Amino acid sequence: MYGNRKILIIAGAVILALLLAFGLFFLLRGHGRAERPGIEQDSSKRENMLILARDYFKQSEYQMALDLLNQLLIDNASDEDARALRDDILEARKSENEASRQAELDALKSQNEQLAQSLDRLGETLNRESPEDQAARERAEAERRQRAEAQRQEVDTLVAEGRRALSEKRYEDAVDAANSALRILPDSLSARSLKNDAEKARRDAESAAERQAREERERELAELLDDARRAVDHEEYSKAKDLASRARSLDPDSGEAWAVEGDAWYLADPGNRENRRRAQDAYEAALERNPQDWNSHYRLGQIAYKEGDMDEAINSFERAASLKPDMADIWFELGKAQFRDSRYDDAAESFRTVSGIQDDFPNNWFNLGLCYNRLGKTSDAAGAFTQNIRVQPDHAPSHYEMGRIYLRDKNWSGAADSFTMAANLAPEKVQYWRSLGAAEYGLENYVESRNAYNKALELEPSHGNTLYNLALIALKQNDVDEALSRAAAAVRSDGSNAVYLYTLGQAAELAGLDEQAIASYRKSASMDPGYSKPRINLGVLYNEKGEDDQAIEYLLQALKIEPDSSTVWNNLGKAYLHKGDYTNSLKCFEKAASSEPDDVELQMNLALALTESGENSRAETAYSRVISLEPGRGEAYDKLARLQFASGDTAGAAATAAALEKAVPGYPGLGELKALMQ
Repeated sequence: MYGNRKILIIAGAVILALLLAFGLFFLLRGHGRAERPGIEQDSSKRENMLILARDYFKQSEYQMALDLLNQLLIDNASDEDARALRDDILEARKSENEASRQAELDALKSQNEQLAQSLDRLGETLNRESPEDQAARERAEAERRQRAEAQRQEVDTLVAEGRRALSEKRYEDAVDAANSALRILPDSLSARSLKNDAEKARRDAESAAERQAREERERELAELLDDARRAVDHEEYSKAKDLASRARSLDPDSGEAWAVEGDAWYLADPGNRENRRRAQDAYEAALERNPQDWNSHYRLGQIAYKEGDMDEAINSFERAASLKPDMADIWFELGKAQFRDSRYDDAAESFRTVSGIQDDFPNNWFNLGLCYNRLGKTSDAAGAFTQNIRVQPDHAPSHYEMGRIYLRDKNWSGAADSFTMAANLAPEKVQYWRSLGAAEYGLENYVESRNAYNKALELEPSHGNTLYNLALIALKQNDVDEALSRAAAAVRSDGSNAVYLYTLGQAAELAGLDEQAIASYRKSASMDPGYSKPRINLGVLYNEKGEDDQAIEYLLQALKIEPDSSTVWNNLGKAYLHKGDYTNSLKCFEKAASSEPDDVELQMNLALALTESGENSRAETAYSRVISLEPGRGEAYDKLARLQFASGDTAGAAATAAALEKAVPGYPGLGELKALMQ
């Protein structure tokens, strides 16, 4: 019986998939056809084979040379010339392999030394824009420049008007013009200078009585505002609003009074939409009167962020940052808004600014790591997460993100350590347990993997992917009942998932429930026209049941999906062979064997197919190839000896039988083989 390979998939909780394969080959027990009596190998043939082997050796075609020498040694195990040449070839191949491995190690060392740079370049490559995206970005940038130029011109016009008003001693008009300009560009030096000059000139023009009255109002106003600020600090928000109202009645143009009222509304309950609306009105009124109030810009940014208006949030935070550039909180909130708006480069720059102001700002390094992740800069991301762990050792998300980086690199041990830390710090997070299960699976720690997935299942009992992974672990451990139970539960969670149905079929097959397995595989195949694995297993099962046409139908479907799969070609060859279509069978086995020349099972299947097709000379070479790949493969010696005997090469057959007895002591068919040749 010819072989098949059944492939099993393990899927990670995070977006990571692991492929598993079950190799279950079944070799055909065929008999060689009788041929006309042949002649024994003479010395001329031996010398020609030695010459050809030496020629292959010089050309570094080691395997072809060894195949010829193995045939000579099977015929005559004491052939010293063949043995010496074989030893020379094996030593040369060993030396070449060692040199190749050393070159690979040297290359790997060089790659590791350049890892950070290459990852950065990868990130830049991944983020290269298409021509359409580049054109759109350039248009947007041009529009921003045009808006900035228009704003600058408008500010220049307002400042010029204010200067004229100041020269004409229209102080209020000059202050109004300065405020209008500052509302457009809060960091405008010319507008700020105009406002200072106009307010000073207004004060200088006051009479003594007016000055005394103003100073008295300012003292009373300052006391009210101080009291209001203290009320906000003590979370006495109603009192703060009352004091702010009294301050406004004393000075209707007090921007600070409006700002305090905004804080009283917003901080009382930031999650309340009505509070946010009232606070927004107050902050906007404050900026009407004092455009340079960084706190009002900052709070408006927070409100816009909560409302989901990222453009407005970014605009407000940028205004606040221009007025208060040493305030880490502003840059942090700006970075969050930029990240949420997919402006990852800008967000990274904002978070880097935060670290320059305050190295241990909570979660800042973590957010910077997330930006680097989105930019494809894995090395920088790992560095940022490591920094956040230094600042916040108990920050579970940082450990989790480090685990994800390790998982992508298939550093199972590092991933398991990081996920373990994350899960212990935040045991309520189901994704941490799932990820730990995937990492432990990668380490082949199936007990630990199952425990982690069971923890996840306790938190989310009907999660299909968790149940599916538990089924795969059970299949690995040959736990039939567990595999069936978990796979069936996964299918119940999502009956349209082709992978879950396929896994249920595998569990049923492991349990010996072939009809149920076939039903699951057929359902899986119907759910996903591009899924080859259920079709391969259907082909195998139908072939084992003797339903060759059905087997061929499903395997041809699989071949359309995976035209280069040696697994499909091998099983299709088996199906054609069982049907008696030796021509197509041989073509399929040749295709499978040529795709993986060092696969012993595929080479053995080709040898058996050649035997069935009557191509005995090619079959002998194929059996010799199998023996060179696996010297302990007793059946290959057995088949080769029978072919040699049937062709009349009795000496060769005897030599092969002797080689079999030496290579596989106690081979069960040796007695029958010797009896045949007597």
